Amino acid sequence: MKTYTFVSFVFALIFQAGPFVLATEAGALASSTKSFGGYDYPNLYDEAMPMLWASKLVYSFAKLLEAGREGSLDLGDTFPPEVLAAYKDKRLDVRDMEGGNGLPFNKVVEIVVANAENLKEIESEWEYVGNIIQKIQAAEDADQSSDDFFFETFSSIDAATQCVYGVLKDNKNKRVVVVFRGSTDLSTRDWQTNLSAQLEGMKTPKLLKDSLKGKLKKRVLVHRGFYRYIFNNKRAKGDQRYDMILNDIKPFVEQGYKIYVTGHSLGAAL
Repeated sequence: MKTYTFVSFVFALIFQAGPFVLATEAGALASSTKSFGGYDYPNLYDEAMPMLWASKLVYSFAKLLEAGREGSLDLGDTFPPEVLAAYKDKRLDVRDMEGGNGLPFNKVVEIVVANAENLKEIESEWEYVGNIIQKIQAAEDADQSSDDFFFETFSSIDAATQCVYGVLKDNKNKRVVVVFRGSTDLSTRDWQTNLSAQLEGMKTPKLLKDSLKGKLKKRVLVHRGFYRYIFNNKRAKGDQRYDMILNDIKPFVEQGYKIYVTGHSLGAAL
């Protein structure tokens, strides 16, 4: 079983059934691997499905951590001690685990399965999720390459004022994935960000300059809310999200990893 398939099962654990239908229909579209810029890109289906699952995973993983921090879930018996210490009062950063690889996804599977009863209290789609658990366990047991996929960082402790994102690493395919959570409820600034739809000037990224003309070579206009959530959030305590993300992924980029960015709703816009 390929790594992306295992990851898809893991990502499915705490989500809706819709993506499985999409996966079944999209499978027929798979084509051979394509090479570009010295990198062998899988077919569109293989590329898109892990991103779809990641964009869903980020919602429920944030719920899990929030419930643990609030004390409504006791994660002490299932989370590795170093993980518990890392997330209680600050963002989750497990990049130093497993010899600098991060938290293996098979460990994430163990954590989620061990907390199955607790998750029923915070996950509305549990009936579907319960039917998927056996498939995930079978995939984790059968796929020895699962340790190629690791959890690196997850920033949600300041969700009231900043966007939520996570960073994943795929050693097998040499890619690092940044996933943004989409809009949630009014306890966050998500909807204020969505509705701040005025245009704001931003320095034109280097990759776009050659394809633009006139003033656009120096400045482009973007959605103000999305821009400020990432680059200029005046309510942020400490670094802006953009700077945090760069710090999270820089070591992997220097090792030749490709960058993938995904998200749903607001997360897709970011």
